[in-house]
Amino acid sequence: MQVSSFNNYNAVMAQRFGGRTAKVSLDLNIPCPHRERDGRGCLFCQPGVIIPDRIGELGDIQTQIDVGIPLLKKRYKAKAFLAYFQDETSSAGETEWLLRQYRTAFDDPRISGVVLSTRPDFITGSFVDAILDHAGGKPLFIELGLQSTHDKTLRRINRGHDYATFAHCLTGLAQRPLDLAAHVILGLPGEDHTMMMQTAQTLATLPLDSLKIHHLQIYPQSELRKDWDQGQIPVFAGLDDYLPVLVDFLERIPWRIAIQRVVADAPKQYVLAPQWTETKNEILSHLEAEFQRRQTRQGSRSV
Repeated sequence: MQVSSFNNYNAVMAQRFGGRTAKVSLDLNIPCPHRERDGRGCLFCQPGVIIPDRIGELGDIQTQIDVGIPLLKKRYKAKAFLAYFQDETSSAGETEWLLRQYRTAFDDPRISGVVLSTRPDFITGSFVDAILDHAGGKPLFIELGLQSTHDKTLRRINRGHDYATFAHCLTGLAQRPLDLAAHVILGLPGEDHTMMMQTAQTLATLPLDSLKIHHLQIYPQSELRKDWDQGQIPVFAGLDDYLPVLVDFLERIPWRIAIQRVVADAPKQYVLAPQWTETKNEILSHLEAEFQRRQTRQGSRSV
């Protein structure tokens, strides 16, 4: 069995749940509250890219689960399933209605746990306590969007919150029996190598269980496209540009933090740039090769 140079989340979940574990993507059909309140939202975002609109069109949460599980069994030979409230901000909405949607997932005997993807300014400890009361002993995973620890960058991408808001939210949630993850993007406008490594060093100090790392992608209907069209936003042109930064980043992330993802993987029809040709497995192979070339691993530069 090949030993990975980074703490692969898939392996962690397989060990925890007794086999390959897949997330059943679910859509609450709730628009992003940040986009609703200021009319723009995060400048890198385009609705409908991360999760196809057709998922929400399937109907209620139970129907989405019933359709999703057989597909994941067939495609990935998955043995365990997490209900993944993935689209937009899955904790934004009327509390009792949201709790009923989560309860539907928790109550399904095929579901091993529930994952909420959300923003740090739209989730509270008391709300999480209410969710846990409905969990029936099943684990709750919360993924918080961050993107960068630099307030200058967060303002530039119109993130709608600062780093202190994220840190305060994470610290409060970490006092509860949860699995906590953060999302970050490498290559954001105005960030150089030093700033990205500072983000890694800050993340290394936080009570995180896992991390999702994306490279910046430009989508046709995103606000960032305007500046990219004018040549004002560089992106990682190819894997050769990205891998050294990614490995530098991972070397600063302690091994205790599992890595869920190392690249963005939006459908190609939505990606204006960068247009890489490598598959996800090929990217992972190149990543391992770079670690081997350096004779390092995840966390080798963490304090």
